[in-house]
Amino acid sequence: MTGQLEQVLALEHEAVWTYGLIGGGFAPLRDQAEASFAAHRTERDRLLAVVEDALPPQVAYAPATIADEAAARLRAQDVEARLAAAWSAVIGSTTGSDRTEAIDQLVVAEAARLAWGGSPAAFPGLD
Repeated sequence: MTGQLEQVLALEHEAVWTYGLIGGGFAPLRDQAEASFAAHRTERDRLLAVVEDALPPQVAYAPATIADEAAARLRAQDVEARLAAAWSAVIGSTTGSDRTEAIDQLVVAEAARLAWGGSPAAFPGLD
């Protein structure tokens, strides 16, 4: 499970960076981006306390620019979908309260994806 949590942490680093980019670049999306930024920063910090030998965040994530508000929404949906998939992998390898936490985080990621304009998925986090 440690490798899977490292993947989730890496995506949380990316989410924090992405929402900073969105909030700084698109005033109409700023409030939503700030809320997402705060939520992901909290989760990232929680994971930093749990994951040993965690990799630091990257300097930037590709693509490093976002063309317009529609692309910003798609970028947010993408990072949330990848987080849901990462949490889904954690669910499959845990039990008890760890599994419950992973399920809760998958629900959070999917709800965020929908809030950014995504369409409902029958099985969030799975292809």
